Amino acid sequence: MMEAMRRTKIVATLGPASHDRVAALVDAGVSMVRVNCSHLTTDEVSATVRSARAQSSTVGILVDVQGPKLRLIDGLDARGTEVVLWERGYTDDGPMVGFDPQAVGVEAGERILVNDGRIVLRAVEVLPHMVRAEVLVPGVAEGKRGVNLPDTNVNMRMFSDKDQADIAAAVDSGADWIALSFVQRAEDVLEARRMVPDDVRILAKIERPQALRVLGEICGVADGVMAARGDLGVEIPFARLPVAQRAIADASLRSGAMSICATEMLESMISATRPTRAEVSDVANAVRDGFDCVMLSAETAIGHDPIGTVRAMAQILEEADSLDGFVSPFADHNPNAAAVAASAATLAGRLKARAILAITYTGHNAELLSACRPNVPIIAATEDERVVTRLMSRFGVKPVLAERPDSTDESISYAIDAAVAAGHLNRGDLIIVAMSRISPRSDTDTIFVHRV
Repeated sequence: MMEAMRRTKIVATLGPASHDRVAALVDAGVSMVRVNCSHLTTDEVSATVRSARAQSSTVGILVDVQGPKLRLIDGLDARGTEVVLWERGYTDDGPMVGFDPQAVGVEAGERILVNDGRIVLRAVEVLPHMVRAEVLVPGVAEGKRGVNLPDTNVNMRMFSDKDQADIAAAVDSGADWIALSFVQRAEDVLEARRMVPDDVRILAKIERPQALRVLGEICGVADGVMAARGDLGVEIPFARLPVAQRAIADASLRSGAMSICATEMLESMISATRPTRAEVSDVANAVRDGFDCVMLSAETAIGHDPIGTVRAMAQILEEADSLDGFVSPFADHNPNAAAVAASAATLAGRLKARAILAITYTGHNAELLSACRPNVPIIAATEDERVVTRLMSRFGVKPVLAERPDSTDESISYAIDAAVAAGHLNRGDLIIVAMSRISPRSDTDTIFVHRV
């Protein structure tokens, strides 16, 4: 019996509640797992990636590096009219922060947000190693709470020594994707590109207003983007967040980059047994926006029932994915690159084909097909195991391992056998085949209409 084809993918964050349950997460509907470096040593990053791969040979693995995250060192009591913040190591009569405000680039008049924006300060005077700030919204915060600078072009190293070590460990351990935190410009992505091999994909997390202003440039150099709504929702007015989310989805669709919508999607299920109605609508809206994936964070990292949460997410996605009519702008913005893929997608819809079978070596033609958002599943047949795991996060793509001989007929036959064995096709199905007749490594140049 052929399985149901859910096209939007699920990313689950690993943590104490789930790091040893990867196989069960995959069975419940997860396509990619996230390893959050913020809570791990470099050795633990490597061990977590290797453990995830040992538990599942097909799951995609995303390693999320911490990046230039700013935090308080000490607690902050901002219930008065003014506070003074000091750099670590320069203590006086105020709390320490983990950065030098002057070196970071804070200027008088700019806001300083603490503890997810619950405390709002405005810099009045910035001196070496300290800043004097007016309290706009008072409050109390414990140590280690985050600090956001929405008005500041932050002048910090994009990658700390730990970030660089984490990236190297992730690559050596077999991660498929590296996620970059607090990207501000396309150059941040290009810097990371020089640190990883070609077969590792790079995802830019959009969580600063500076990144929103250059979305097109970032999507042009990144393999994927994330609407990281946690810090983004602090750094921009909360009422603007849905518009920003849609802008990120649109920019990724135009460029063909993979996209993830993240943060608090089923937050109530950290402790509850079912999602709220607002959360169900939030997930469905992410599907309507056109994201490749939706992501679970604390829900699967520390939640009481990670498997049940994934199943709930999968049910919501299956319903939301059943609505046809979404039109991707990718082909219009990339007419040459998308020519064959868009034709295959259109033909599949016109003939009411069961699926598109993409016979691929690098996965590139499957990525192009995914960017076109056809209304049928894309079965990507490849002989490379790394391509299988890399494609797991792409919208609508079901990757399978299949031998790729020189003969076109044999290649199609082997790919179909693998798809049938995996439950993606039945004998008698009408499918569209997209492949290259020139060479396994050439761009797709041929479309077949084929009966399985």
